[in-house]
Amino acid sequence: MIVVTGSTGRVGGLVARRLERQGHPMRLLVRDAGRAPRVASAEVVVAEYGNPQALAHALHEGDRVFMVSLWVGGDVRLDLHRSFVAAAAKARVAQVVYLSFVNAGPRAIFSHAREHGATEEMLRDSGVPWTSIRNSMYADDIPGWFDPDGVAREPGEDRRMSFSFRPELADVIAAALTQPGHADTIYNITTPQSVSLQKLADIATRVTGDRYSYDPISDAEWIERWKAQGRPDWALEAGLTSYEAMRQGEFDVVTDDYEKVTGRKPATIAEIIAALVDEMPLTVARRA
Repeated sequence: MIVVTGSTGRVGGLVARRLERQGHPMRLLVRDAGRAPRVASAEVVVAEYGNPQALAHALHEGDRVFMVSLWVGGDVRLDLHRSFVAAAAKARVAQVVYLSFVNAGPRAIFSHAREHGATEEMLRDSGVPWTSIRNSMYADDIPGWFDPDGVAREPGEDRRMSFSFRPELADVIAAALTQPGHADTIYNITTPQSVSLQKLADIATRVTGDRYSYDPISDAEWIERWKAQGRPDWALEAGLTSYEAMRQGEFDVVTDDYEKVTGRKPATIAEIIAALVDEMPLTVARRA
């Protein structure tokens, strides 16, 4: 059986839909059964990462499991991940496919990448065959990098980052769950190029025909803006460390892993923006 966590979210939901189209039976692990997607041939089980008893009923010997990383920071995330990995090992699942982040590891500057690295180490030590699917910043969120007036006001200066398109992550996750040969492997699923924020604005301008630009701000200005939005401390730490990581080149990762796994070329940043053009802020403003 294939077990999918996070099916109420964007990546997990895409994974479930791909497996459904391929005819694979699934068990969806959710926190709220009322939010579970309607997926043919899928069993829905309520089980949280921090509940070993529920996980003991949800994970069975021989299962192949997609483990989504939880959207919370610090020790809370790591404790919950540790609980899930321990339950998977106890159940003797056949494989865990984990959603991680580029350059995950103990020396990463980006706080989430350090936590992903710690989770990969848990999997490595568990004895369970595992696969890590590492993503960079989500390409689907490119419209949100720009304010309503079409300006990206962020730190980062002229340093570069790649992106990861959620549908392509789902393609690779589904392949790792259903095809042999992916155990104990790390894949970095990225766009075929990395860009600075100025270059991102230039591409958006060229693709949409609207004027997008980049106006760099300081870390202090970024913190002030996000504090005003009521963001928790762990999210502020993640944001600040992400920009420092970007300045140090941690996000400048480009690979051909998507093509290696699927046999297809990944979408370019321009192609992704074209697909998302209706969500770009100047398009939205023009239609308002």
